[in-house]
Amino acid sequence: MLQPLVAALGLAALAAGSGCLIPQDEALLESVPQFRNRPPRILEEQVEPSERILRAFGVGSCTQDFNVVVEDLDVDDRITVEWYVDYNPSNPTGFYRQIVLANTGQPRRDDRGTLRMDLRSANNPLSPPGIHLVEALVTDRHLTNRQPDPPEEVFLADGGVVKNPGFVTSYSWVVNTVPGDCQ
Repeated sequence: MLQPLVAALGLAALAAGSGCLIPQDEALLESVPQFRNRPPRILEEQVEPSERILRAFGVGSCTQDFNVVVEDLDVDDRITVEWYVDYNPSNPTGFYRQIVLANTGQPRRDDRGTLRMDLRSANNPLSPPGIHLVEALVTDRHLTNRQPDPPEEVFLADGGVVKNPGFVTSYSWVVNTVPGDCQ
């Protein structure tokens, strides 16, 4: 009984291993397919300030720089950093400041998306004492209401269509402004 079973398994393995069960497709790629868009990335280990919660802004220093370092494997993408301070989705007012990072042809951009806040400047949104939220949104597309515009359609050589989306990533800090040396 064991001998016929082993013989049947051997024949099945020989037939499957020979490749004769599945015909070989002879279609060749005419060109390399286009890459799909990849998201930009904030290098969190290089974000400044490194603390996400600033507990006493206004004591000892009147200025604070917020900055992000960005990497995008799609080196030709236009990378924008949009800064928001105390964004209210019920009453969207748009970004506080926008910075386009210079394209160097390398994944890591040399520019830092920097926001300098000085409590002594007029109309600074961090001047009122209390809790504030500072956000950096990094995108490779135009944003509408903090969301990337609809995806691009890429037409493939075989007549198919692929949607190529834009991406947005964010980093935020909570800032407690206190009456201090800057008032």
